[in-house]
Amino acid sequence: MHDAAVAAVRDALDAGVAAVARVEQDAWQVLAVEPADEGPAVEEALADGAAARALVRRAETWLSAPGDDPSRPHPALVAPVVVNGDLWGLLCVVRDERSATFTPDDAARGEVLGALVGAHVARLDLAEQVRHLVSDDALTGLSTRRVADEAAQAAIDSGEETCIVMCDVNGLKKVNDELGHDAGDELLRSVAGVLRRVSSSLPGSTAARIGGDEFCVVVQGVPRTTVVEVMDTTVGDSALPHGASLSYGVASSARGSLGAAPTPRSLFRRADAAQYHAKRSHAAARARQYRADDPGAVLGRTVSATVTALAASGAAPLSRLCALGAAASEAMGGSGWVVARDVPVPPAADLDGATSTPVTEPVVVARGGTSSLHVSGVRHVDLRRAPWTVTLETTLPADDAAAATTLQTLVALAVLGSA
Repeated sequence: MHDAAVAAVRDALDAGVAAVARVEQDAWQVLAVEPADEGPAVEEALADGAAARALVRRAETWLSAPGDDPSRPHPALVAPVVVNGDLWGLLCVVRDERSATFTPDDAARGEVLGALVGAHVARLDLAEQVRHLVSDDALTGLSTRRVADEAAQAAIDSGEETCIVMCDVNGLKKVNDELGHDAGDELLRSVAGVLRRVSSSLPGSTAARIGGDEFCVVVQGVPRTTVVEVMDTTVGDSALPHGASLSYGVASSARGSLGAAPTPRSLFRRADAAQYHAKRSHAAARARQYRADDPGAVLGRTVSATVTALAASGAAPLSRLCALGAAASEAMGGSGWVVARDVPVPPAADLDGATSTPVTEPVVVARGGTSSLHVSGVRHVDLRRAPWTVTLETTLPADDAAAATTLQTLVALAVLGSA
């Protein structure tokens, strides 16, 4: 863009040299000059202190004639380039010392040309802002799903091996519930930092935030074994804040099923399935660890985590019960949880026209986590405090009366504490 602008300015003002410079405070940087080897003539024109003061302080056009300063024999014209009301840069035009000096009419034309350049820069800035909104995730600065999809398609079209890494943050909801969304945002930015390090180790890759707690990395021309090694090493060396962790799965175009041609959709789907398997494996490992713990220690950890979560939750009972569900299930070696509320069922009329006694039935109003009931030793427990029912996952024994009483007390605390 700058090269085309200086060529047009040079022709319009019948000059030997034209340049566009970017102004930063009281200094400037030449972005383009025509002819390319005439930089010294531009520097000569811009070295004049009067020009600097006029342009930077008042955004005025400045002219010089050969007789003004014997050390600067070339006629010069310097016009401001204003973008969105602020001085962005300048046009500098220099004629041969034997040519006619610049006139007020030339100055007017220079101002018009500067305005045209400014308008074009403003349009480019707007286009860049739109591109940023579409292509960059506002919270993390990573690419968006749209960019990841385009990168995956381009990688597949190249014919090189293409790998998709799908990532999911373990513990984000707990952080949001217990510490607030500012802490959750900090966690997501930390995950983005980890994936930037992954991307920097895999040349040409694209790291993106898909949405919520889901991220991906699109890799072209790198074997799957190398991608897995980089992920394992980088994630293993990068502790996330607030005790969170990252589950991830990798799919490769070199591992297609039944010889089917890979597509971005199929690779994302396979990578997501691999990530889900990794998350379930993580849950199984945690459940095995918690089953080996003393039940009293598990219960104490559950009480502590739940009380902390309730203290950080909102005042509404549903908010408090969701916080309880996430904190208690995880502390007891599970993950999934459900909150249901009783709702009235319309009474039915009998043959005599009389209506039956009003009844209610529980309706699920919130759920979270990933079910760990497939893991040996994990069971669910229903806790009732009308009109609410909370279903948690636990590794505690079913016949543990102290655990049952404690959990029931925690649910009552969540409901009554909202009053």
